Amino acid sequence: MSYATAQDMINRYPNRDLVQLTNEDPTATTVNDTPITQALADASAEIDGYIEGRFTLPLTGPPAVLNRLTTDIAMYRLQSLRPLHDLEDARKRYEDAVAMLTKVADGDLTLGLSADNQEPPIAETEENVLGPDRVFSRKKLKGY
Repeated sequence: MSYATAQDMINRYPNRDLVQLTNEDPTATTVNDTPITQALADASAEIDGYIEGRFTLPLTGPPAVLNRLTTDIAMYRLQSLRPLHDLEDARKRYEDAVAMLTKVADGDLTLGLSADNQEPPIAETEENVLGPDRVFSRKKLKGY
């Protein structure tokens, strides 16, 4: 399952870049969806490799952050195939995406899902909490 579509890539990145990255013909003026779809599938598989130990796959209703991470990884993969652009920016986005996925895999960062793809329960009563009173809570921070 891909966490993003070709249309997500088209919405996120400049058309001229996608035209150049997806066509062998330098005179082409339209985006070729085939390489984008393949890059997105590869990026989604890479993401699954990081999160499969923590979540049941396939995710039902994946969080929106995976869409952005998928498009960033796919764009890096597309750019790395061609000598058209300086890869520094794409590499930085890729490395940031992988660092975030590594934190998810290590349990240091959550996608907001539990291992069974459900939102983790929220402690509603004080009897569930041991220790000093909380300074911050979801209710107090709502809107920030």
